[in-house]
Amino acid sequence: MIIIRYFFREIIYTLLALTALLLLIYISHRFMLYLVQAASGSIAADFILQLLGLKLLSDLMLILPLAFFLAILLALGRLYKDNEMTALAACGVGVPLGAIVGLGTLFAFCVALLSLFLAPWAEHEGKRLASRASADAEISGIAAGRFKEFLGGQGIFYVENLENRQFQHIFAQANHPEQWAIITAQRGEQVLEDGELYFFLQNGYRYQVTPEQLDYTKIAFAEHRILIPRLWDEADGFNHETLPTTALWGVTDVEYQAELQWRLSLPLSVILLATLAVPLSRTTPRQGQYAKIFFGILIYLIYNNLLNIAKKWVERGDVSPELGLWWVHGLLVIIIAFFLYWPYWRNQRHAKTILK
Repeated sequence: MIIIRYFFREIIYTLLALTALLLLIYISHRFMLYLVQAASGSIAADFILQLLGLKLLSDLMLILPLAFFLAILLALGRLYKDNEMTALAACGVGVPLGAIVGLGTLFAFCVALLSLFLAPWAEHEGKRLASRASADAEISGIAAGRFKEFLGGQGIFYVENLENRQFQHIFAQANHPEQWAIITAQRGEQVLEDGELYFFLQNGYRYQVTPEQLDYTKIAFAEHRILIPRLWDEADGFNHETLPTTALWGVTDVEYQAELQWRLSLPLSVILLATLAVPLSRTTPRQGQYAKIFFGILIYLIYNNLLNIAKKWVERGDVSPELGLWWVHGLLVIIIAFFLYWPYWRNQRHAKTILK
């Protein structure tokens, strides 16, 4: 039991360090992407941290299996390098494969919580917030004395003065295929009501013009509200990535079946990769602690890419949902069996050679 705790402590310490490193790399990269979008006016800068947090929660289920796999490789590799494994073997103690797989099973429950419940919620909330951030950027990016495009280039907005988010002397033009609209107003501000974003105008005129016609309609108004459209409609946002896992059970649609199998594959991959890391970490003191890291990362990349390819095949109908993503896990099981039993086969063949 003391030896098992020692193994667990080495793995968990390495896991924490690797997770912190991978999160630092991920957060810095994603943060730079959001900064670029904010600088270009695609999203409002006020939403960067919220978007970053939701995106991190959504992608954390992809980071943790890799971190756990590498943690076992590094921790056991160090024990082999320092001859601690040799000393344990001399005392009749081997690597506690069952205990490490058990630890991987506990860790898989954490990944399952993310992939089955938290990640879909974060994906849904992230898309909703990204829509709000894009809509808010239409107004927040306005500067006094400068023309600004909005609605994907279909409209132009100009304000002469801007004080405390209050617009003065406003000009706006929106071009639709059926009708053009030109609006002038003395004052305006951005208003949020019932979850919808409006542009509230006061004391102005609205000119409506039909393309290729000379007549127009002039309307004077004391108050006028314009709804800022969402770039992502919440009603259309419940796709196979944002749906709750409970809604995927029993659905025969191949896209939903592929998404369900993908979510189940992530915690399963933790257990399989933990089992693979034990025989893969076997090294000699001369090989060093990092001898199998490159090989392990290569296996992980191939395994992860095959899961993505299999998911696309199921979504397109090229592979039946019954076969689904499970054949990829079957290939990894074969590789695990090879690494587990290869030393025994090699020793038996070597013993037979000596006896002859």
